[in-house]
Amino acid sequence: LLNSLMASIFSTLLVVVLATPAAYALSLRPVAKWTDALFFFISTKMMPAVAALLPVYLLVKQLGMLDNIWTMVVLYTSMNLPLAVWMMRSFLLEVPREVLEAGEVDGASLLTSIRKIILPIVSPGLAATALICFIFAWNEFFLAVNLTATNSGTAPIFLVGFISSEGLFLARLCAAATLVSLPVLIAGWVAQNKLVRGLSMGAVK
Repeated sequence: LLNSLMASIFSTLLVVVLATPAAYALSLRPVAKWTDALFFFISTKMMPAVAALLPVYLLVKQLGMLDNIWTMVVLYTSMNLPLAVWMMRSFLLEVPREVLEAGEVDGASLLTSIRKIILPIVSPGLAATALICFIFAWNEFFLAVNLTATNSGTAPIFLVGFISSEGLFLARLCAAATLVSLPVLIAGWVAQNKLVRGLSMGAVK
């Protein structure tokens, strides 16, 4: 459980830190060929994880990072980053350009505009993105079962341990499943106010 918590939290923080400036460059201040960049991000989700497992496994083995929780942090970050960029871009498109122009007239620098204007406006979308990335990282099973063992096993691996050749111990399995689902439920409950608004920010109104 601690392994899952560590991998999910650190990967979510990395995703938010990396996705926000990338989405800014693809929405409010579009870079050249931004449509190609967006397509590249989403194209990384088109290949199934099983197709990338062998090269990833060989690379991780060569680096001596099998059964290492930081390996899972990097993989979960790369797994969730394209989705986060697309989500954050849709939220940033909702920021009124007039507000940014007013900040520039008042002498606000780029960092000041991001910190005091953009982030407060898109904080619901940021919370929604972070929560979804956290849930995806927390529930990920395929990579964890192939790249971890005793030291870095995550919560889904913990649940599978209750299914053995001796039979299904449903009472223990249900108790463990309830325990594993608690962090996601708590995170959703804490962020519920911003989550509803965040998920509707990028919608067509």
